[in-house]
Amino acid sequence: MATQGFASIGIDVSVNSVSLNYVQDIGDIGGTPSELDATCLKDTMKKQVPGVQDVKTWECTYLFDNSAADSDYRTLKALQTAGSVVPVAVTFPDGTVFSSTGYVNTYISGAKVDELVTAKLAVSIQSDWVVTDPAAT
Repeated sequence: MATQGFASIGIDVSVNSVSLNYVQDIGDIGGTPSELDATCLKDTMKKQVPGVQDVKTWECTYLFDNSAADSDYRTLKALQTAGSVVPVAVTFPDGTVFSSTGYVNTYISGAKVDELVTAKLAVSIQSDWVVTDPAAT
């Protein structure tokens, strides 16, 4: 029997095969196709057909920490500086894995009184998200 939902506790985000430690939220996984106008002069309503998949930049928010060489910020900043396409994977608690590739960018989100300092990971997606279903139990 299928599970009727599950909590976000335990979602793992990895970039270049390294798990991030302090992720607080993740963006949408996937996208929608652009709409190509297929309306003809005899049509009485506008018609569209699906075009190219429009996958926006994928983002997640994480707690800023730059105190160690293996901190999330330093790891991501090094990938940004390298400028290479790297693998990105999001693993859900049920074992489902969503994976893609993209260019990494990271920046500080800003700060306010009585809040933790956060940063953003922004991945310019370069390949479609691939879904790996959980193993049957």
